[in-house]
Amino acid sequence: MPLSPSARHRPEVETGYAKVVLIAPGQWAGHMRIYHRECLSLAKAGYEVALAAHALPGETLNPTVEFLSLGEYGTPGLSWRLRERYLRCRRAFDWARHSRAALFHYCSPEFIPWAARLKRTTRRPVVFDCMEDFEGYARQRRSVPAALSRPLVLCVSRLLRLAASTCDAIITADRGTAELLRPHARRVVVLHNFPSLVLFPDSSEEAGGKEYDVVYHGSIPRYHLDVCLAVDAVLRDRGHNLKWRFIGRIAERQWLEEELNRRGVREWFIIGGQIPHDQVAREIRKAKVGIVPLPDLPKFRNNIPQKIFEFMALRMPVVLSDLPPSRPFVGDGKCAIMVPPGDCGAYADAIIRLLGDRGLRERMGAEGRRRVESEYNWEFESHKLLDLYAELLRAS
Repeated sequence: MPLSPSARHRPEVETGYAKVVLIAPGQWAGHMRIYHRECLSLAKAGYEVALAAHALPGETLNPTVEFLSLGEYGTPGLSWRLRERYLRCRRAFDWARHSRAALFHYCSPEFIPWAARLKRTTRRPVVFDCMEDFEGYARQRRSVPAALSRPLVLCVSRLLRLAASTCDAIITADRGTAELLRPHARRVVVLHNFPSLVLFPDSSEEAGGKEYDVVYHGSIPRYHLDVCLAVDAVLRDRGHNLKWRFIGRIAERQWLEEELNRRGVREWFIIGGQIPHDQVAREIRKAKVGIVPLPDLPKFRNNIPQKIFEFMALRMPVVLSDLPPSRPFVGDGKCAIMVPPGDCGAYADAIIRLLGDRGLRERMGAEGRRRVESEYNWEFESHKLLDLYAELLRAS
């Protein structure tokens, strides 16, 4: 069988496949970065790929990826106590240690101590995928009592330094997080969450049958919901009743339902749960404008919302918070409108402007698609991952 062009990234191609194991306690198996981007790219390049993560009911994975279920993926809460975290990490560690893998790649901060042990016992390359600013996230956790907030931040900070000092390489999804870890790490590679052109194909038409005005997708915490509801209230005060679409995990779904009923706007909000990543584009296309209402919190001063690139790939203009990580990509205003974080009036102004001008939406959508096709796509970005793997395995 002739080798694919990607085979140049695969060590030991003459003697057999190199096995790599991705470990993701606390993450669902079909995670858009871990599975759809990293696992499938590695498998396509010829690696023997294994993944330890949490299954969703009825979820199916590509048979080229060996899968170890760490239990059903649930909403963080009482069922995800320290004991459960310990047990799932222990199971993933035991499985990885006996897997005879050539390289280990883990994606969860809770696995950091186990990864250091895995490195000592196997003497194989270990990569930590620091997918977001976990320390910044710890700083803004509203559910953590004030007395525990500082100890939690300190614990996360020390764990990240342990990961940086023990791993062969750190992968981040943005430059801000990379710079935080670079002083402590052997090597840092920025691997952006750009969309796959296969999963986000082009559509040059804005169909007349759009069902929704504004869409938000992904994990939807309370602070995003607060902004969206406040923006909707401003729009209604100005005589604009818009149809909203929420797609993804909503931690406070019951609160949202009650709040929408209290405001008398439930019929204007279409709420869906989490859907497989390969179905996201189809659902997003049904709206005219994307929204990314990030508050000015520590985590978002480093992390780049991958949603902006997915909207751009689908020729949709996006209204988002004007925060430093996103400015290099859309700050010129040619494919997105950036507004001050928390300024609901500015959000409303931008949405009204876009919905009232189809030509503007099409021009901004075309520019967004052009940028994704030319640079901001996973097909180009994935080579950083393949090159890193090849270098680490050659040196091991």
